[in-house]
Amino acid sequence: MKYGVMQGRLLPKFKGLYQSHPVGNWSTEFEIASSLNLNCIEFIFDYDLYSFNPIFSNPQIIKDQINKTSVKVKSICADFFMAAPIQNACKAEINLYGFILEKLIQNLNFLEGNNIVIPFVDKSSLKNLAERKYVAKFLNEFKKICSEHKISLALETDFSPKEFLKFFEFLDENHISVNYDSGNSASLGYSFEEEMKCYGEKISNIHIKDRTLKGGSVPLGSGNADLKSLKEYIKNTNYSNLIIFQAYRDEEGIDMFKKQYKYFEDL
Repeated sequence: MKYGVMQGRLLPKFKGLYQSHPVGNWSTEFEIASSLNLNCIEFIFDYDLYSFNPIFSNPQIIKDQINKTSVKVKSICADFFMAAPIQNACKAEINLYGFILEKLIQNLNFLEGNNIVIPFVDKSSLKNLAERKYVAKFLNEFKKICSEHKISLALETDFSPKEFLKFFEFLDENHISVNYDSGNSASLGYSFEEEMKCYGEKISNIHIKDRTLKGGSVPLGSGNADLKSLKEYIKNTNYSNLIIFQAYRDEEGIDMFKKQYKYFEDL
């Protein structure tokens, strides 16, 4: 199996934040990832300081690191849309969000990537039918450009399995897929078997994480995530899309990552 890591998990926290693009220090992680034989890094695109993020402003310098280390950038985690929920946007904002997402699609294609995770959890959770239809209309606008650039928009939601499947009735499925987060599902108490039955075939990106029921992130194996079933599913279905470690982190990052990486490999 080829594994990747969420950006920043191999580095000390940036400004004390649990998850963020490490401005000014991001390139160091490529060399560390290469030494661990990781296949790729999932770039984080934050709301704060987004114009300083090279995934938006200067993808060539990312490509230079890819060429140097052979660690790829196949995906973006667009946390921007957690701080700036699409469903709350006015017309001017929605035009800006569209411009930003188009640029991310173009830049990721330049890096030969294929997956943009868009989160609809916590502050950006979709609360009612009107919000779901508004977001679906926005996402459907990207059918052509995603098709041309071979990019899938992978949705991360807090929907129950059946609700998530129903949401796809509003979506053009050709360019939209599912991001499966094992930790978030554990925290929400969802059944792994039911989730895979409802949308397993739509998954393009798996985030490896562990959380306690209705609680926060914990080291792999110490929470409620059914990681063993997930590992078996990956193997038995010949899953070939992205597998990204978004596991628990401490202040420094690297040693905690190594322990959890070994734990999952040994399952």
